[in-house]
Amino acid sequence: MDLAIVQDWADDPLTIPEGLAQHHLLDDRFDLALPADHPLADRTDISVQELADQEWIGWSPGQICHDWLIRTLRKHDIEPNIAHTASEHSTQLALVAAGLGAAVIPRLGREPTPARIRIIPIEGDPTRRVFAVWRAGTSARPAIRAAVTALTTVARQ
Repeated sequence: MDLAIVQDWADDPLTIPEGLAQHHLLDDRFDLALPADHPLADRTDISVQELADQEWIGWSPGQICHDWLIRTLRKHDIEPNIAHTASEHSTQLALVAAGLGAAVIPRLGREPTPARIRIIPIEGDPTRRVFAVWRAGTSARPAIRAAVTALTTVARQ
């Protein structure tokens, strides 16, 4: 592998092993996805504390997204009720649209949302960081430089 695109989350920083180089590409915010008829769906933003009674649609235990949701809610003394799990954002959004719970979806991972879903920013701007990573010894290779430059250009857009 010559180049990887990786992520970390604010409270779960990425550890880069010796011999690798990295370049920060962008910060990707996540938002709350709720059924359009949910009592909180008319909000312009929402705090984590207001989500205490939600049934959640999340990822499987052991995945970084699942662990982040559990830690974030517990920091606010909320014991999460994970009602459904799915590893694909599109499946999570379909479950939200069916009225089966709420989900936290990164903006880069969000496909066009069905009309039955309301997307609401979460106060505090939770984000994940996205990086390009490659072997440090290959930094001078034209293909690595070109790929990182192209990724940086697209990320700025």
